[in-house]
Formats: sequence, C-alpha cells, structure tokens
Amino acid sequence: MFVHGWQADHTVWNDVIAELGPGTRTVAVDLRGSGASAGAGGPHNLERFAADLRELIEALGIEPLVVVGHSMGATVALRLAVDAPELVSGLILIAPVPAGGAGFSPKGADYLRATAGDPAAARKWLSAMFAGETDVALLQRLCDAAGKTPRDAALESFESWANADFAEATRTISAPAIVVAPERDNPETYQRKVASLLPNARFVDLPDCGHYAIVERPGEIAKLIGDLR
Repeated sequence: MFVHGWQADHTVWNDVIAELGPGTRTVAVDLRGSGASAGAGGPHNLERFAADLRELIEALGIEPLVVVGHSMGATVALRLAVDAPELVSGLILIAPVPAGGAGFSPKGADYLRATAGDPAAARKWLSAMFAGETDVALLQRLCDAAGKTPRDAALESFESWANADFAEATRTISAPAIVVAPERDNPETYQRKVASLLPNARFVDLPDCGHYAIVERPGEIAKLIGDLR
C-alpha cells in the first residue's frame, strides 16, 4: 500500500509501481483532502488518515501488508503501525517526517503554509525537491497534484504532521522497516529521529537525490520494496 505525502496524490507512485511490475499487487491511495478524495471532509490529520487506511485494508481483506510512505505519508504509515500493528507486515519509509514532529523554524513553517492554495508558491517549493536539474514533466505532475488539494485541508494536515508527537510510541513497532534517506535531504535527521527508534529498522542512504526520491529514483525504491516483501 502506497501513501503519498503532503499536497500530493497517488500519481506520485506511478513510476515505482511500474518498476514493480504486474506480479505485485499494489494499492495507491488518495488520502482524504487529496486527489480523488479532495472533497472528503475532515478531520485531515494523521489519526484520521491512519484510521482510513485501516478501514480500507480491512475492507479489502489484504492484511497484513507492506506499507510504503513518502514524507508525511511515512508518518501516516508509522501511525498505522502503532495503532493497528496486526495489519502491517513491513514499512518502507522514504524521507519520513519524524513522529516527533518536523522541527521547522517559525519562518520555515510559514513558508510551507504559504504554498497551500497558491500554485506559484507551490511550484517554487516543489522545484527545490530534486537533487539535480528539475525534470519539467515530473515537476508538473507534482504541481498538478498539489493543485487538487484544498487549501483548508492542506493547512489542517500540515499542523498535524509538522507537530506530530508520538515518537516514543514508534519504539513498539515490531514490523521490519527500511528507512530511506535521500542524500540531499538531511539524512542524519532520518537516522536519528526515525530509524534509531524502530527496533527492526534498516537505514539506507540513497545518493544523489532529493526529497522526492520516489520520482527521481523509482527503480531503486522498487528494489528496496522487493527486499522487504
């Protein structure tokens, strides 16, 4: 199961899923307030997102399963693994927002809030998520997804993941996990604040990519998923 990050949708996983091939059953979700679920009412927070995933997994009868999350989506995956450990057989956490909060400065938090509902600001922010020269087509895909996210839903969810406070609870997660840290995206934070807390975590430093490693390096992400399956 693939869980996207903030102001994104399920399409960010297209290349990773293609790399996995037709022999792998996959489910890529649009969290409430995003993509095809943009019209779903709140609350738009980690707890509700995780509860939605739990309900979907149980309805589909596909538990236990590997949950793959990017950025905020990785924090949702951690919340699910804490709340419903019986549903999760493994975790792939790519550039995860720590369960103890993002630690933004007031200026940094204001900058990100200003991207919600503002296409120009969102494009500027997203263009900085790549390690090298920005791929125009990939950037447009991310901007299109951000444009589907209602401003109120984006701001509500931002406060939830940016100020998350369940780091100690993640120590109880027994499922194997791979924490993927893009080299150009503060990898030491992912080691210290995410991987070090998980009892069965493997830490992988992914070279020459930025926060959106899932679109820059889909083949390598798919291989890591295969390692855990």
